[in-house]
Amino acid sequence: MKSVNYLLIFVFVTVTVIHADAQQPNTTMQPGITISNTIPSPADTKDVYLRENIIQEKKPIPYQYIREADVLWAKDIWRFIDLRQRMNYPLRFPEAPEPIGDRYSLLQLLLEGIRTEEITPYSADDYNNPWQQPISLQQVYDNMGDAAQQIEDPNQPGVIRTIRIESSYLKGYRIKEKWVFDKQNSEMKVRITVIGPVLHLPQRAGGQVIGTETVVPFYIYFPQCRNLFATHRIYNPNNDAQNISFDDLFMQRRFATTIIGESNEFGNRFIVDYVIGQDALLEAERIKNDLFIMEHDFWEY
Repeated sequence: MKSVNYLLIFVFVTVTVIHADAQQPNTTMQPGITISNTIPSPADTKDVYLRENIIQEKKPIPYQYIREADVLWAKDIWRFIDLRQRMNYPLRFPEAPEPIGDRYSLLQLLLEGIRTEEITPYSADDYNNPWQQPISLQQVYDNMGDAAQQIEDPNQPGVIRTIRIESSYLKGYRIKEKWVFDKQNSEMKVRITVIGPVLHLPQRAGGQVIGTETVVPFYIYFPQCRNLFATHRIYNPNNDAQNISFDDLFMQRRFATTIIGESNEFGNRFIVDYVIGQDALLEAERIKNDLFIMEHDFWEY
C-alpha cells in the first residue's frame, strides 16, 4: 500500500513539473539572442505565411496551335472594357500618377512596357489594319493630350523632365478578338489580338472647352504584351491569398465587356457608326447571340 502511495506521489509531481514547464515562455536566457533561424523575414511573408508563388517568375501559357484546315469559321469582334463597371476595377486602379509599390494599373503597365521598348505602340488611325504605323513614346504622350502632362525642367527650358499621367481621363479599353471554331477539338476559341486605351479628352475651340472627344492614343499587339502581363500581379478583389497576373485575368476572361463592332462588308465599321442609343445596345446583344447560336450550330445532336 505504501509503494502505491509513493507511485501516485511520483506521478503527481512529474505531471506538475511538465505542466509548469509548458507554461514558461520559449525564450533565451540572454537578451538579443534568437533561439531559432526558422522565422522568415518580413520581406518574404504576407502577415502569417511565406510567399512562394512569385509572380515575377511566371511565364504565359503558350497558345494552342490552330491548323488552318481545321478552322471552319472565324469572326473579328471589337469590344469595349468599361472601367466604370465594378468587375473591371482591378484594371483601373491605382489611379495615382505613378505605380504604388509593385501595383500597376493597366495603363501604367502598358506605358512602362513602351518606355522599356518591350512592347511596340502603333497608330490607332486605321482600326482595319492597326499594324501599319509604329509610333514613338513621344508620339504616344502627344496623342494622350491632357492625360499626359509633360513637365519641363526648370533649369533647361524645352527639356521634358517627367510625365504625369492623369488616369481620370481614362474611360476604358478597346480590344479586338478573333473568334475561331476549331473542328479538330470541336471548340470555339477566342484570342485577343489588339488592345488600346480609350480616353475622353477636353475639346477646345478658341481657348475654351466646348466638349469632349474620344481618343485612342495607341494600339498594342496583345500577344507581345503577354510576357509583361504574366510577370506583374493584379489585385484580386475576391481573395488576397490568390495571386493572379494581368495575363491570368485576360486569359481567364475576368473582365466585363460590351460588343462595339464586328467584321463585315462595310469595312469593320463600329456599331455607333450606324445606330445609337438603345439600338446600339440591342445590336450588340444581337451579335453576342449570333456567336452563341453559331457555336451550337456546329454541333450535331
